[in-house]
Amino acid sequence: MSADIRLLRWHHRDREDYERLAAALERVRAAAARGRGEIVAPVPTGPEEPEDVDRARVLLAQRRARDAAAGPLAEMFGEPGWDILLNLFIAFEAGEAMRPQVVADAIGLRPAVLARWIDVLTDRGLIRAIAADPDTPSTLSLTDSGTALVLRCLGSV
Repeated sequence: MSADIRLLRWHHRDREDYERLAAALERVRAAAARGRGEIVAPVPTGPEEPEDVDRARVLLAQRRARDAAAGPLAEMFGEPGWDILLNLFIAFEAGEAMRPQVVADAIGLRPAVLARWIDVLTDRGLIRAIAADPDTPSTLSLTDSGTALVLRCLGSV
C-alpha cells in the first residue's frame, strides 16, 4: 500500500443518497435491458471503506513524509507512543510481533528513548514485551487494550 491512497469516509446521508441513486440506476438498467436487451452504461460503484490496517499504514507514511519534509525540525512533531502503537498494530494485523530495534528503526527513535516509551506503554497496559528465552531479545506486541485503543482512534479518522 502506498502513501498516496486517500482515506475516504462518507457522511451517512451521502452514502444513503448514493445507494438510492445506484438502486434507481439499476432499476432503469433492468427496464432498458428488458426493453432492448442491452445496456451501455455500467452501474457506478461507490468508494470502498479502507481497512483499519490500511489507515494505520497511511498515517505512518504521512508522518514519515512530514518528518522528512521538516528535516531537523521533525522532532518537534514527534508522537513516539502513537508511532509505536501504529507499528505494533500493523504487525499484529500481519500476525507478527516486533523486536524493539525494528520498532526503533521504523520510527527513528534512539534506543534509550524507545526503552522509556516501552516502559510507559507497558505500565499503561497497552503493550507487552515477551522474551522467549534469556538469550533472545524480547518482542513487542499490543495488548487487547492497546488494540482496542488503536481501533477506536483509527475509526475516528
